[in-house]
Amino acid sequence: MKMRRKIAVTAAVCISAAGILSACANPQKDGTAALEEGNYEEALTQFQAAAESDDREKSAEGYRGLGMAYYESGEYAQALEAFQKAADLGAEETVQLYHLMSVCGMQTWTDREEDESSYTSVLEYIQTGLALAESDDSEEAPDEEMIREMKYNEILCYEKLADWENARQKAEEYLSEYPDDEAVQKEAEFLETR
Repeated sequence: MKMRRKIAVTAAVCISAAGILSACANPQKDGTAALEEGNYEEALTQFQAAAESDDREKSAEGYRGLGMAYYESGEYAQALEAFQKAADLGAEETVQLYHLMSVCGMQTWTDREEDESSYTSVLEYIQTGLALAESDDSEEAPDEEMIREMKYNEILCYEKLADWENARQKAEEYLSEYPDDEAVQKEAEFLETR
């Protein structure tokens, strides 16, 4: 839960900064303020107004905000749809965006009939986010706990796809970085039997 709140605060700051830098109208700023206050219904209303903008950049940021508000209210399918629309409209690609998309995708696994394409999509979000983290040369490095969670979830995706070889390889890589993780140690033992 602590990680979830940290993601939300980080994303809200990014949304706010994007709104300020692009001189967005009040809906973007008001939506960000509502999101930070935990008033998700008001945030949804404000971000929907921003998403309806004729300006592609403002619309993308509105959809990113909608994604955050849906995410925070536990409506993961709607959040994922909004994040995907933001990405389609050219929202800035960030590690956080792809992490949120992967978490939403994983949350919806239990909400619908599981199929291989949903696991593949989540795996693609994770891998895109991790690639962005590796290539990020800015002064602000992505949050290490977020990266760790993405690497763990990558193992789970390979398991869901019954790709045991890649799951074993990713578990080994994970344990080389985080050797004290008992859950992944047990997972690696299980994968050795596959």
